Amino acid sequence: MRRKKRRFIVSWTTRDLEQFRRFAGLAARLVPLGEVLADVSTLADKAFHIIPPGGSSWHEYSANWPTLHRVFPHPKLAPHLPADWVRVNRELLLAKAAVLRGMGLGASFYGNDPHFWPESFWQEHPHLRGPRIDHPRRSRKEEFSVCTDLDESREMLAWEMCELKRNVPELEVFIFNTNDAGSGLCWAVSQYAGPNGPRHCRHITAGERVRRFLETLHAGARKGGGDVAIHIGNRAFWRNEIDDVVARLPENSHVTWKDPTSTTVPVTWHGQVPVRGLVNPLSIIRATERLSAPEVKTVFLHFSPPTHRGDMTLDAISKALDVLIDCIEQPVKGIHAQFEELHALCVRWAGKKQAEPVFEAFYRMDEALRTKAAVAPRFRPIQAAVSMRHLTRPLVVKPELLAPEEEAYFLPYIFNIRESEARTDYIDVHGGRLSGPADWQTESALDRALDELRDAAALLEDAKDAPESKWLLSVATSMRIYAALVRSIRNFYFGQKIRDRHAGELSREVPAVPEKVASWEGEGAILEWNERMRDELDNANELLALLEERGTGQIFHAEGDRHQSCFLLGPDLVGDLKKKVKIMREHWLDVERYLAPPHK
Repeated sequence: MRRKKRRFIVSWTTRDLEQFRRFAGLAARLVPLGEVLADVSTLADKAFHIIPPGGSSWHEYSANWPTLHRVFPHPKLAPHLPADWVRVNRELLLAKAAVLRGMGLGASFYGNDPHFWPESFWQEHPHLRGPRIDHPRRSRKEEFSVCTDLDESREMLAWEMCELKRNVPELEVFIFNTNDAGSGLCWAVSQYAGPNGPRHCRHITAGERVRRFLETLHAGARKGGGDVAIHIGNRAFWRNEIDDVVARLPENSHVTWKDPTSTTVPVTWHGQVPVRGLVNPLSIIRATERLSAPEVKTVFLHFSPPTHRGDMTLDAISKALDVLIDCIEQPVKGIHAQFEELHALCVRWAGKKQAEPVFEAFYRMDEALRTKAAVAPRFRPIQAAVSMRHLTRPLVVKPELLAPEEEAYFLPYIFNIRESEARTDYIDVHGGRLSGPADWQTESALDRALDELRDAAALLEDAKDAPESKWLLSVATSMRIYAALVRSIRNFYFGQKIRDRHAGELSREVPAVPEKVASWEGEGAILEWNERMRDELDNANELLALLEERGTGQIFHAEGDRHQSCFLLGPDLVGDLKKKVKIMREHWLDVERYLAPPHK
């Protein structure tokens, strides 16, 4: 089949087939501009069977990742996997492919390979065991992927790719991440456990190993009905490895971030998860300038992360496509043209009378998000507000004082394999420590950015008579939720810094009697702590009011208790926030047991 001038690869990780059908219909708007491929790889359900007893934070990274063996496991591997789970994964994939076939669209697959396989398989086939690929500081159980340097292993992988292509003849692109989140290659420098693998393949370079692996996948696809383009999607090659990998790439193979022929348009970004529908038109407009480069043939549009933990709403996808299509049909170059395009979109969405305030809202949102990224790049909601549970856990001066029933709703879901650290260190981020604004000036800039987001939201909320008022209100809601998430991270970050400075006082077994002298400031940082604590209480109450008024549709969360995890908030977000507020009030005076309050 002759390729069109440009190829669009779109992904949205819904498990609902009817929703996918609507998504494919939206993606089909791009057909006049090029070939359109939609991702079909989303798993039908989480891989609960890989989570070891007692839980393991690192395994949650992998639990939703699509892989070849999770849809078409080789006959040697299949007996070691839950057959019903593999079946429903495959059924969903094939049903999505059928939808695309009916619309004349192509398919893509976004996976994570070579992934770890069950230990029972290695017991039967010990000679195929490859590198340890889990993170020793984040995992409660070690895991191993297959050695791809063995003929037998490559035959298995080629078979799986062959079956994928044979069952999904529309498949034109296979994207995969590696050396991260459950996958890995032998002797890769970036392996979390350190470079490792069997001795027999230690002499093989990273470039040669990747070349063989890619050629294996290409051979499998050709046997299944036709070759596919293969893209390595992540940056998990270190030092000189990546240069060696790029130099040895087979034909029709790419390392996405090193590939001048492809680009990613930020229709969404990982930093907004779990917020849904936070479309930044200016960011999309700026990114489309790259599309005018004649060498760019492949455009990636990720409307959600591949791990099904925060997808955009269909309304937001439609509006993001409005921006993209406009800028392709009439290319935009330079700041003036960018603003003209944004204004034209605002006229379309809000009407002439309300275009100006809506334009200002999107401009201020863009400025606020860029400022936040500059002064607090590590304050990512998915990591801190969600996986460290800043959003729903209470900010108290001494969390050890909480009763088991008070911490039961949040503590098991904090990303940490050490319960004591999860309980007592508010800024333990996946085994390291969260970094934040270094001084009052950068914190002040962050505060201004959050104020700008709230002001921008107010402008959109005022556009009640706009043609797209309902959508504009949803964007405003998303802005407010995002600001609340970052505000929580800020309060917990600086709150922990206070706890660190007063570790000695907080370790007192018997509360000290304050000195009987006048003091306007109290002892140590008690006033600063009270300010952080109060701001977090207000933040939780304001978010509660917002969610009770507008619902929880703009923040991604679990549909049931079973799916709640360190990366997915619980199904009763309002209830969890109410618990947070109640517990904080009940422990309001704890700080005065350790730091003397003012005495005027």
